[in-house]
Amino acid sequence: MKKLLILGTVLVSACSSAPPKENLPERIHVVDRTVRPDEIVALYNGEPVTWQAVAEKVLELSLRESVDTYVRWRLVEDRRAALGIVHTPEELRRRAAATLEQAKRQMGEERFRQQLAREGASEESKRAQLEGSAFLAQMLTLDKIVRYDALLEDQVEIDRATFADEGEARRFREAVGAKGFDEAAKELLPEPRTAAKGRLARERFVKSQPPTEPLLDPWILDAALKLQPGESTGVEMSRSNLYYVVRLQAVRKGRPLSYGEAREEVLESILRDPPGQQDYQTWMQRERTKCRVEYAEGAGRKGSKGSP
Repeated sequence: MKKLLILGTVLVSACSSAPPKENLPERIHVVDRTVRPDEIVALYNGEPVTWQAVAEKVLELSLRESVDTYVRWRLVEDRRAALGIVHTPEELRRRAAATLEQAKRQMGEERFRQQLAREGASEESKRAQLEGSAFLAQMLTLDKIVRYDALLEDQVEIDRATFADEGEARRFREAVGAKGFDEAAKELLPEPRTAAKGRLARERFVKSQPPTEPLLDPWILDAALKLQPGESTGVEMSRSNLYYVVRLQAVRKGRPLSYGEAREEVLESILRDPPGQQDYQTWMQRERTKCRVEYAEGAGRKGSKGSP
């Protein structure tokens, strides 16, 4: 909890308590040192608890979850090694500064300052603290992977207004035709936006992997891709019984670049507009579908050799 609170001002959308999980990138735990099986990792009522005892019990109680955590780490680590990704001190400094700026925009200047005051920190000390954290280094690794892979494939950027009520969706579409998308959003999608009244999201995704939460159906994406940038679809009904009005922002063609060729472009795009949780999740889900994991039957239970 204390560690999450320390990161509160940089990774939450305006809350002084621990940040909600969905606002964080995938937590990738990296062991930076060799661990001995007999190493003491805790004391239980004064009794030493070894690394091996904990590892064995965790695998016994939650084999699949533990393996899945390892696979997520392995996907990132293998990609990092393949691309030769390393972070310079200057890159970490700039990413920390960009993260603070992002938090300041999300929280607002006043709440941002209040959070710093509660922690007894200045903006500079918070930046230095973040800059030296393993969490930021892990996040920047994932940032670079996600942004580089995005350059290789066709990317789509849209604004999607979502409504549970068809009448609300049609009123919004009429306003778009009369006043433009942005003015219609200001008038008919006031904050806070509820599921019934409507919500608006800017989405960027690989063309072959459209968003799934909420689902962007193939026929709706096809309708959007027939538009010119800045144009909007009509009211489109999703199979999830939601109604969308989609504005096409841009379609960016993929480019066959090596990571070395794209390194500076990738970094600048991260600093200008850091990836969001949906970007991390989309990449992880896509990579997860490319690999096969077979769980051994009975693995984790004492005395069981298991079978593949």
